[in-house]
Amino acid sequence: MFWRHSGRAGNNQAIGRRGEIIARRYLEQRGLKFLAANWSCRFGEVDLIMADQDSRVFVEVRSRSQTQYGTGLETVAAEKQRKLLRTARHYQQQVGYWRDIRFDVVSITWVKGAAPEIEYIEHAFTE
Repeated sequence: MFWRHSGRAGNNQAIGRRGEIIARRYLEQRGLKFLAANWSCRFGEVDLIMADQDSRVFVEVRSRSQTQYGTGLETVAAEKQRKLLRTARHYQQQVGYWRDIRFDVVSITWVKGAAPEIEYIEHAFTE
């Protein structure tokens, strides 16, 4: 049988990477300091880790070309939140950081022919 690769997965990864770059710049413009991108461990991966004064901010970036399946925040369901929390706790152990942490979501919707729409949800969920 002959299989043809549509390139969709690669395109989604490229959109995700572009979204993370835009999210990082967006957050830096708001005074957050970049610490790490795509930090991973056995529990999962965090798209961005930023510092906001004495807090560590674990940021989930959601890039979407359409919202028919929900907004970026709506796609960060309970299981994803649990994975992010476990990953953040592991990060704390690895770097010895025990102060405040929070979880933010940056949702980027790509609008054809226009600048991407950015929605920033600070304190998107709690422990």
